[in-house]
Amino acid sequence: MNKRITEGEPFPEARLAALVRGHHVPLATSHAVARLVGPIFCAMGIGMLTGPDAYQELARQFLGSHAFIYFSGVLILLAGLIILNAHHLWTADWRVAVTLLGWVFALTGTFRLIAPQFVAHIGGALLLTPGFFTGAGIVFLALGSFFTFKGYAA
Repeated sequence: MNKRITEGEPFPEARLAALVRGHHVPLATSHAVARLVGPIFCAMGIGMLTGPDAYQELARQFLGSHAFIYFSGVLILLAGLIILNAHHLWTADWRVAVTLLGWVFALTGTFRLIAPQFVAHIGGALLLTPGFFTGAGIVFLALGSFFTFKGYAA
């Protein structure tokens, strides 16, 4: 059933369809992405919760440069595309969160490349919202904890 296809052999249509639907993504790939993203999100969340003033200043400086917004868009889009190329899986378990994360990164990066001035405008409005970094810190810490647990608990 899992016969290895060698050079010159035709690729069975059923297997190709399964790969396109994303049913052959190894669990190890899901764990690897979760192990990378989880601790980063946790660190960001803890930073936002323990030092919101520092994060507000960092965001203010970042939003003041369309070049930074654009460059971050390239990096975020790249991260999203890497995730989606390695992990495009639509299942009814936790691994769909990895695929959704890839899509969020890809769309966010694309938006930053297309409209860096609008990102600066939205970000400036968020900076004026009281408690923004507390709320964002909670969200990042929760997502980071989820991905870290799923990545390392296996």
